[in-house]
Amino acid sequence: MTDQEIFETFRTLACGVVGVREADITLASNLVEDLGAESIDLLDLTFLVEEKFGVTIEPNEFEKEARRRIPGGEYERDGLLTEAALLELRQLMPEVDPTRFAPGLRKMDIPSLLTVGVFVHIIGRKLKAREQETSHGH
Repeated sequence: MTDQEIFETFRTLACGVVGVREADITLASNLVEDLGAESIDLLDLTFLVEEKFGVTIEPNEFEKEARRRIPGGEYERDGLLTEAALLELRQLMPEVDPTRFAPGLRKMDIPSLLTVGVFVHIIGRKLKAREQETSHGH
């Protein structure tokens, strides 16, 4: 699947969950701020993605990956993300405006940064990884 196909499929799923028109959804749309998604909606979306694309997106996916990339380092201190964590998250979510990963960001703020593009790209990466596993496995 191309990114465009993933986007179109994801956009349809997002419409059903948040109840906005497809025309109002772009790659840059922030799910919470622009489309009005709540945490339960994000959960619904991840289930629909799993159903439709056959890939799993865990709620703390980015956090787990960022922690893995800071071996022995601190991910958060006093409830706030460390500079190292912010740096990793900027790299893991290039679709998000890097200035949003500012000092003072809390772990619980991460879902509010998710854009449609973040989902489209993570789905794309997981589909590619699955294709590679499948082609190497035979």
